[in-house]
Amino acid sequence: MSIQGDPAPAGDAAPAPDSSEGKLMARLRSRRFLTHAAWVVVILAVALTARSLWVAYAPADPSDGRHLNDTQFYYGSAVQLAEGKGYVNPWTGIGTAQWPPGYTFLLAGLFRLFGSHVEVGWGANIVLGALTCVALYAVGCLIAGQRAGALAGLLLAVLPGHVFFSSVLLSEIPFTLLTVVVMALILLVPRAKGDWMVLRLAVVGALIGVAALVRGQGLVLLPTAALFWWLSTADLLRALKWTAVIVITCVAVIAPWTIRNYAVMGSFVFISTNEGGNLYMGNHEGASGGFDLMAAAWIVDEYAYLPPKKQEVRASNRALHEGLEFMFSHPDKELQLIGSKLRYLYQDDEESLLWIDAPEVGKPLESRPVWADITNDFYFTVLALSAGGLVYWLRRPRSAVALPLIMVLLFTAGQLLFFTVTRFHFPMLPSFCLLAAVGLVWGAGYVRRFGLPLD
Repeated sequence: MSIQGDPAPAGDAAPAPDSSEGKLMARLRSRRFLTHAAWVVVILAVALTARSLWVAYAPADPSDGRHLNDTQFYYGSAVQLAEGKGYVNPWTGIGTAQWPPGYTFLLAGLFRLFGSHVEVGWGANIVLGALTCVALYAVGCLIAGQRAGALAGLLLAVLPGHVFFSSVLLSEIPFTLLTVVVMALILLVPRAKGDWMVLRLAVVGALIGVAALVRGQGLVLLPTAALFWWLSTADLLRALKWTAVIVITCVAVIAPWTIRNYAVMGSFVFISTNEGGNLYMGNHEGASGGFDLMAAAWIVDEYAYLPPKKQEVRASNRALHEGLEFMFSHPDKELQLIGSKLRYLYQDDEESLLWIDAPEVGKPLESRPVWADITNDFYFTVLALSAGGLVYWLRRPRSAVALPLIMVLLFTAGQLLFFTVTRFHFPMLPSFCLLAAVGLVWGAGYVRRFGLPLD
């Protein structure tokens, strides 16, 4: 299997429009378009239905008085921004750089159009989640053909771990859509020539910049693209040139927010100030590798005498310094933490249920253990099937199947620098579905070869 649809050699002449060959090609193109359109409709319908039904059954309202968490920050900061109060901490009303701003700006734009209602956020999650499934179909078609694309899109459309997050106002869904779209563009770049090449590279870099403004992990897409292009073209210099262009355009997209941060916070903050605390949380003497809300509380307390904005920046920088110092001075402890971090990252797929369940405000999620079993069964099945995609790549290391493998590898490695929770594997779910689909289609090919009926 290889990337489909490579351009015809320069010497090939297009058939005359009125020739029989030309008419045949036109019919084939029309049939191919109709087949793609049919699969897009099916995948979109399944994905929209599954997510709509789940949100109706298990909504998670961040304004209902539940314990303070990220969903309340995103919802509250979006409401403030939509009302013209700027990007501020919703609990203090003071300018902040605590979280990447992308999801807040998305919600704020929708709130300006449709009103500051949590239902607007749920609707956005439903639509963006469904579009992710369609985008994954396109990626699958580019990598391994239509069967693999359709199977990958349908797997993600019904994957409970992806569906369940539709109820939660977190940045995972829009971020994952951006990563899948970037995957498609990374695959298309080697086909471009001349001016179109520069334009495609610029678009890839710009979208990576947007993704990083939604979640800082989006920057991992830069080395992902570089490594894939190197492997797929066997031309390191060309891959480096392409990477230089996407890095420049990525930084250009992020730069206005960095300038805003300097103007508002009085210090250089590239994207957000939560990197320091996140790094320290995963790398200190008592670190478990998982989430620990109070890990860096002592650092924040040390700067309590400062105004809130300066306290936020100084505490983040101090936490970053302390975390890095621990990493380099305790390599043995860091090696021990890798296993714990991997376990917290991949041990289950039920964290969305924790965000939905709110018994403290009288909104418990009914049958939560049952839903947990369902989502974990699906999740581990897809993980097991994705091994087929890995085996396929080992047999054909130059194939485009390398891209989802690189995505999983680099996103995992990047997350291991910080603390981990199972929610952080959410952007990798499309890659696992894609690898599972490739493995299944490849396996079906062997079944046909031995003459066993498939239909």
